[in-house]
Amino acid sequence: MHYELRLHRLLLSILITLLTIFVFFLFYIGSNIADERIEATASLAIVLAVATAFAYMGTAEGIVALYFGFKHPRELFSYLLLGLLSVSAGLYLALSRDQSLQIVALIVAPHAFLFGLAELRIAQYMDKHPKQRGALILCGTCELLLGAALIWGSRLSNGHVATLLGYVALLTILQLLPLLFYKRIPDLTRLEAPL
Repeated sequence: MHYELRLHRLLLSILITLLTIFVFFLFYIGSNIADERIEATASLAIVLAVATAFAYMGTAEGIVALYFGFKHPRELFSYLLLGLLSVSAGLYLALSRDQSLQIVALIVAPHAFLFGLAELRIAQYMDKHPKQRGALILCGTCELLLGAALIWGSRLSNGHVATLLGYVALLTILQLLPLLFYKRIPDLTRLEAPL
């Protein structure tokens, strides 16, 4: 159990690190998006940063899935599927000719939805911990709303989409930090309900 918990925490820490770097990158480059001459270059830099983060995170998820192995089929399947989705998103952004921040928002939205659904699913099994359950329900709902905002935000200008992506990343970091320091994550392999 401790080994599996360390694997979950490793992925959480990698994701928090990547999101933090992305937020700082957005704040650094964000002032340049307002300048029309540099807007295209800044947008391309953001697209490439997101593509790199997706590819890196997907690779880490795939490696962690293999560490879980066949003894934990739910984690193996979930992390392999999530890793494949992340790597595919990163490759699409890196190789696509239609690169824009609006497409980035549309590609990030399913990840927000999946994260929100995962939080709501974990909350179902936290009956003995009402505070944590309430927090997970609130955070899961917030993440679903962020996913909807990303879909709606894909119609905005580059500057506004970059700002929205920064807020989504920042709110996701704030939701992940307590999970990183939580002493015990529920053992989802023992749950009988279907995924």
